[in-house]
Amino acid sequence: MLPHASSRGYDTWRLTPSRLPNFTFIHLCLLSQRLSPRTKQRDMASKFQEQSHFEHDSPPTSVHGARGNADEGSSRASERHSDEASSVDHVQEKTAVAAAVTTKRQKVKRHCGRFKWWYVGAGLIILIILLPLLFTKIIPAITQDIVDSQKLPIMGGAFRALSPTQLSVSLETELDTPLAASLDPANLFVYNKDTPDYSPFFNVTLPKIHANHKTPVMVTNQTVTVTNETELVKWFDQVFDLPEVELSVKGKAMVHLGALKMSSNIGKTIKAASLNYLQGFGITSLRLMFPSLEDGTNMKGTLNLPNAGVLTLGLGNLTFNLFSGDIKLGFITIYDVTLPPGNNTRNFDGQLYLNELVPNLGAILDSQSTALAEGNIDLKAVGNSTMVNGMHIGYVEQVLNKKSLVATVPVIKLASDVISSFSADGTASLSDLVGDTIGNSTFIEGLLDHWNSTAKANGTNLPLKLGRSTPYESRTIKAPAAKNLLKMGLRLALAKL
Repeated sequence: MLPHASSRGYDTWRLTPSRLPNFTFIHLCLLSQRLSPRTKQRDMASKFQEQSHFEHDSPPTSVHGARGNADEGSSRASERHSDEASSVDHVQEKTAVAAAVTTKRQKVKRHCGRFKWWYVGAGLIILIILLPLLFTKIIPAITQDIVDSQKLPIMGGAFRALSPTQLSVSLETELDTPLAASLDPANLFVYNKDTPDYSPFFNVTLPKIHANHKTPVMVTNQTVTVTNETELVKWFDQVFDLPEVELSVKGKAMVHLGALKMSSNIGKTIKAASLNYLQGFGITSLRLMFPSLEDGTNMKGTLNLPNAGVLTLGLGNLTFNLFSGDIKLGFITIYDVTLPPGNNTRNFDGQLYLNELVPNLGAILDSQSTALAEGNIDLKAVGNSTMVNGMHIGYVEQVLNKKSLVATVPVIKLASDVISSFSADGTASLSDLVGDTIGNSTFIEGLLDHWNSTAKANGTNLPLKLGRSTPYESRTIKAPAAKNLLKMGLRLALAKL
């Protein structure tokens, strides 16, 4: 307890550190460091009041606890405020310096330095778990996804028949990879995906490829063996009939990504433009030969074989039978047929069965009634044989022998081409040719007179309608209106002789 001022004449009594208990002074020092200036000032005042026994009306004490006059207290108060302000500024400066020195990056660095071995251990455990998954699952899955995303468009190529069991195959396609990779040579098996049982009909070998973004891939003149002729015929049938054909392939490729090596499955169905039933097929010129050659050839000409696809087809020597309706007129042979994309004009020769024309003339004219109404003649070509190096190519014959190609020829053009081919050397006439062929040199003239008399019998200058055909023995040729075009064509041709 602080001693009271006595009545013995003590006006003030100074409070010094030496007169306070030790724990009280230490306690005040700690409070002065922790509390703000205002809080310290209030606490110090309350401490003095609690420990002082002076009355409220006693004179204010000095800074050491002794009472003094007001002037002395006020003068010392300004000194106290100045000391407290400097102390606060000093603490704030030290705090700001500490904050500026210890940055977040330094804290993280200090933290990592303290726990680095923990992090190293955790990282090793994660790597031990993830590395096998990375190399056995994740990277192969990414590689397989890249392989599956390849479209492998067929931009060109060729299929050429070499023998009944072999083909020469060329293909042009491309890979488009997001990163550089190398592929070892790989076998691709070609099959029809619509066949329930997987049955490849031949296989091609992809060369070693280094792919980086868009990379061309070439398969050049590979000789492949037919492993399933039935499936190959099925595919060739679609190539002939459809405007677009599907080509399905399967295989495995070994892919290298730098030092990494993994196996990926290739399974694609590729679409390619095809023949579209040789749309545009037609005989462009025809010439009869008199006398015929020793082998019986009496006809030559040119025809158009269009290829609307992207693959060049090499088919060998093609022989087609010519029909008018169901009447066989003869045959033609086209030699060494190779069809690149686009229209292809090819020469042919063959035989026209002239001695069969007269016995079947009524049936022939009946079969041509619709075409003649439009001023045309329709000749139907049906596959007969396909030969390469003297061997029959079964997988082509089985397709072409079931197809009927119709060549539509204008009557006037056909008649003009045929008749103008006679007497090329000035030694023969149309009448001589027909007479030698059917034993009647006036057949054409008589045929024309018959058309004229038939029209006059009707009371008009228009020919009569042609009725249903009767057996040839009792048949008289009646002329429909469309046959007038044939008559005009024959007359124009005869005028050239």
